Amino acid sequence: MVRVLVVDDERDFTDLLSERLRTRGMEVQAAYNGQQALDLARTFAPEVVVLDITMPGMNGLETMEALRGEKPAPEVILLTADTTLGTAVAGMKGGARDYLTKPTDIDTLVSAIGEAEGRRMEGMSRQRMAEAAKLAALGELATGVAHEINNPLQVVLNEVGWIGEVLGEAALENNSTEQILESLDLIRHQALRCKAITSKLLTLRCALDAKGTKRSLSDLVQDVLIARQPQIERLGVHIEKDWPAHVGDLQLLDSEWGQVLDNLVDNALDALESTPAEERLLTIRAGAENLKFTLSVQDSGCGMEEHLLTRIFEPFFSTKEVGKGIGLGLAICHGIIEAMGGDISVRSTPGHGSTFTIKVPMAVHAHNEHNRPEDPASAKEE
Repeated sequence: MVRVLVVDDERDFTDLLSERLRTRGMEVQAAYNGQQALDLARTFAPEVVVLDITMPGMNGLETMEALRGEKPAPEVILLTADTTLGTAVAGMKGGARDYLTKPTDIDTLVSAIGEAEGRRMEGMSRQRMAEAAKLAALGELATGVAHEINNPLQVVLNEVGWIGEVLGEAALENNSTEQILESLDLIRHQALRCKAITSKLLTLRCALDAKGTKRSLSDLVQDVLIARQPQIERLGVHIEKDWPAHVGDLQLLDSEWGQVLDNLVDNALDALESTPAEERLLTIRAGAENLKFTLSVQDSGCGMEEHLLTRIFEPFFSTKEVGKGIGLGLAICHGIIEAMGGDISVRSTPGHGSTFTIKVPMAVHAHNEHNRPEDPASAKEE
């Protein structure tokens, strides 16, 4: 559903045109002067603006110049009774995509809006392709960098182990030993997580590490939310968590599920940016039934149009403004869940939020549970 802003000082004409565009499946707002158009654009974020040139106060060309400075900038179609060539040239030089004279046939206008939206999407696609090319070049460097990062991380892990051994033999006062050992465990955990992430940074179809570090669902979700607490508080997002106690204790692969939750929660918070503050809700649910573990992340944000849902898991496809996302997060989620033998799906309605649902066989977690390095039974088999 394309978002259209109609701007004209003739109220009856503007209201009638807006209603006719709504009946053709568009989301439309109306403004009756240039300043009102700018104010609406900051909250409504139109993709196409149908703009009258001759208006009192701020005229159409001045309004267009200001609108073109918005991020993202909308496509502009000039609609006016002024048929002089000079006006048309000035408008096109200013960045207008089309120039139609009053009165214009509604089908002609609808067609022009469709073409403008198509050009906008093509422009965003070209920008993302340029970003993808940069990312590919960076990827060549990242392979070597990941190796170089893993080397010092291994040193950190070795030193943590050595310090732990020394502390085990030392006698410190005031429970200092216990506090230091807790800090060393935290360092070890984060270093291991960094190693796992660097090895999978550029992998969209990952191979699972059956003996990787595991944490409970409750702890994983809590860590993800704590890391984003400043953004959650800034937006005033209400968080709801819903799962039975035994599901909250379920042990999940730390690096894999950490990445999945990171990406899904980040997307949900981004979607809530444009939602009224009192309606910002993020819900994380989980359950276990019919030998499957289910996790869903639901937001009350802006939602997505139906034609986008079929492409949402494609690498480098993004509905976000260029520069705010490169379209890898959901592709990585899809790869991780697919490697677990599960599936991830999305349900969304424009203006009513989105729900991402993951279903994974419980056998994946049962297999991992019996292959933990610290499991005595596993050690005996080896």
